[in-house]
Amino acid sequence: MGLLISGVALVLALVGIDLHQVVQVLAQAEYGYLVPATVGMVAYMAARAVRWRLLLGPSVSFSRSFWVTGIGYLVSNVLPFRLGDPARAVVVGRGGEISTAAALSTVVVERVLDMLMVVALLAVVTPFLGGIGDTALAGAVAGGAALAALGGMMLLALRPDWGRALARWVLERIPWSRLDVERWMGVLDGLFEGLAPLRSGRCTLALLSWSVVTWGCVVVFYWTLMRAFLPQPPPLAAPFLVCVVGLGMAVPASPGAMGVFHAVARYGMAVPFDVPTEQAVTIAFAIHTFQYVLGCLLGLVGLWLEGLSLGWLQAQAVSVEEVE
Repeated sequence: MGLLISGVALVLALVGIDLHQVVQVLAQAEYGYLVPATVGMVAYMAARAVRWRLLLGPSVSFSRSFWVTGIGYLVSNVLPFRLGDPARAVVVGRGGEISTAAALSTVVVERVLDMLMVVALLAVVTPFLGGIGDTALAGAVAGGAALAALGGMMLLALRPDWGRALARWVLERIPWSRLDVERWMGVLDGLFEGLAPLRSGRCTLALLSWSVVTWGCVVVFYWTLMRAFLPQPPPLAAPFLVCVVGLGMAVPASPGAMGVFHAVARYGMAVPFDVPTEQAVTIAFAIHTFQYVLGCLLGLVGLWLEGLSLGWLQAQAVSVEEVE
């Protein structure tokens, strides 16, 4: 299914493309902008690692948080269904500083914060653009869902006893005679434990601040690569592209967002900003390839530091996702 989605999306991304013009775009590119693009991408990964460490707690070092974040990108790049998220929880849980269940709940908090940032950025950009009502509507729906999820998680963080009572009530009424209620309650206790940082107003403010820094680095990364292929990128093109790509990545079946990223990025530049099709496609492939390769390299270093294999991690991540 993931390969099918990627194939269809790649066709949409490449339809009507003149390869000769693509070659000309590549020949005229200013490749010096790859240097600040690399800095922006590494800064993005570092900011994510700092934010994740706020959720994990001081027992997990920044260095380990950074390299495990890279492992997550590697797994998501080569395997479908975003297995990189449960993979990160598995790797961090091996260290003993935090349980896998608690680490998994921190990943969920991260994803909700990411969606909130995307929607907030979209709300800033869309008033200055026309003809993108569907995108604004999708952003509003996603933002409402993210706010509801964040509110629910904060409630569970402040009142974990309510969550435990509700979970036990549900588990005891599931018509499975062999369901081990106590075992599942132990897993859910770990999930509630991972929400503990949300009880602190200072920590929540720090999480939001680092989320802004994280997505600011993404905008810088996108702009520098757009500048490599466009002499004068439209001022709002990079932040808008970040938004539509972020919403488009809600389709998790495609390994590494292959095809899906390219199609969303192409039309996200060509439709509202009239970026020539060949330039838009070239930029889409450049951004995806750059972050794909760099993410995989950082992930391979992380696997080496952790002494793990990708095959073992895949099996563990699948089992955790099934539990989730």
